[in-house]
Amino acid sequence: RRSRADVTALPHLAPQTQQMCAAEAHKEPLPANPLQPLLEQAVRESLRELARSAAESSTTSGSSQSIDCIVRNVATRIINEAGGEGDIRAPEVPEMPMQPLLTDLRTTPWLLWQESSTEPSPHALARPGPWSVPRRSSASQEALPDVSQDSPTHLVEDVADDESVPEDAANLKETPAAPVGHGAPAAAQWRKHIAGSSHQSGSSTEPPLVITEGLTVESNSAQHLMMQWEGRPGTVLLIAKPGDDVVTTALLDIAAWLFSQGVVTVFEQQLLADQPGLKSKLVHARTFTKADDLEKHIDMVITIGGDGTLTWAVSRFHAAMPPVLSFAAGSLGFLTPFPLDGWVRTLTRVFDSQAIPVPLVCRMRLRVVVRRRCHRVSSGEHLPCKDEQASPNCEVTEAHALNEVLVHRGRFGAMAKLDVGVDGQKVTVLQGDGVILATPTGSTAYSLAAGGSMAHPGVPAILLTPVSPHSLSFRPAVLPDSAVVSVAVPLTSRCGAALSVDGKDLCFLKLGDSVEVSCSSHPVPTICRTTGTADWFNSVQGALQWNGRMEQK
Repeated sequence: RRSRADVTALPHLAPQTQQMCAAEAHKEPLPANPLQPLLEQAVRESLRELARSAAESSTTSGSSQSIDCIVRNVATRIINEAGGEGDIRAPEVPEMPMQPLLTDLRTTPWLLWQESSTEPSPHALARPGPWSVPRRSSASQEALPDVSQDSPTHLVEDVADDESVPEDAANLKETPAAPVGHGAPAAAQWRKHIAGSSHQSGSSTEPPLVITEGLTVESNSAQHLMMQWEGRPGTVLLIAKPGDDVVTTALLDIAAWLFSQGVVTVFEQQLLADQPGLKSKLVHARTFTKADDLEKHIDMVITIGGDGTLTWAVSRFHAAMPPVLSFAAGSLGFLTPFPLDGWVRTLTRVFDSQAIPVPLVCRMRLRVVVRRRCHRVSSGEHLPCKDEQASPNCEVTEAHALNEVLVHRGRFGAMAKLDVGVDGQKVTVLQGDGVILATPTGSTAYSLAAGGSMAHPGVPAILLTPVSPHSLSFRPAVLPDSAVVSVAVPLTSRCGAALSVDGKDLCFLKLGDSVEVSCSSHPVPTICRTTGTADWFNSVQGALQWNGRMEQK
């Protein structure tokens, strides 16, 4: 904006233009934006840091920091300094609380036990632990006993042998496992006891576990699981891949079939909003909000799509999950064993599972906790906050992962530097593009592409796989599911890092922040087409062409 003297000093301008400039000069100055001084300061200091970094790299023959890293560090420092003097953020508008929409629906309990076709060796060692999955011999033809809804509702850690199962299943949480030796029930007697026969001590029969509000476990070591609903499932959550005409047609057909069976169908609000034509055709459809506890209202989840659709469906449940049935309509279909064209036969078999049990595999999930270091940055130095001693971590974010957790350099051009620890002990420093912490389910995804090993979904393990490490000796490692792995960005790192969960960017990590990864107690129970092992080998051979070679003649 020019002053009146500047306007009169420009005789080359037209008279109308001079009048407009003079009127503009007489206007009141615009109110200053409170963020403008901070932005100007950020630009000035970014240019200074860029010049200083270029000068240091030319004199020391070292690598200079990237522009993104410089700008981000300067912006973080200025915001922290301004935040100490006052809050510059805009006032938050309180959100209207969401109302739950599924309070009138109740889940149908389902039974869970461990199938065993052969008798275990009498010399097998038992792993101590207070939790177990009841076993039932496949040769037994006895019917399952009636189970009341007051039975235990959570599945917990399996043991390697039946002899470690406590005698009183009603007091599992208070009674430790019976030791191996005298007084422990034999494996065959335990199976007969679960199947409905009387116990050798004369106590009442113990039924299989009853799940009423999603599945909760302490370990992923249970194998050969079978499930059976006590009644017909009453509520089904349908999640489909958007933008596919074949999937949309199948979705409408499945919803109509479920309605004819008296089943309540629940859809995502976003799906109905994106496709208005569906809402007019699904007149009996129900939706849900974030205020609904889905595990308390949904009996089964049906996905129509690929592996990404299943991952998205799992992310809708932040805690326990009901059984999941996945139809293949994607590109790879590694986790979707059921063909879409046979959905009538599949649903008929599954909804008749109250008479015929169906196999189940529990896919392990990872619990991810992001801890922010409470600190302020001044003059390039990291100083602790005033309340550092009382609370070393200011902010905590939690998420769950079905496939993998990836800590990587993100948009920064510099090499990531990460401190990796296991069970509270620092084990190594990773220098490279990042590190992957994968579940057995995710072992055939990004971890496999980065050089990690494949693992059966029933293996209780966490896979640690480096991504492009600047080392010739950093090999992938397999950790037990009881391990707690921490990945931190040290204060000596040149830049921060980024965190991705199941291929979705979760947040950025600043210097001093850390990520803690452990086995979640809420797995994903997926219904198998044949068995967990057979489905897995069919997937690695069909989708990944595992050991695809012509046989020697």
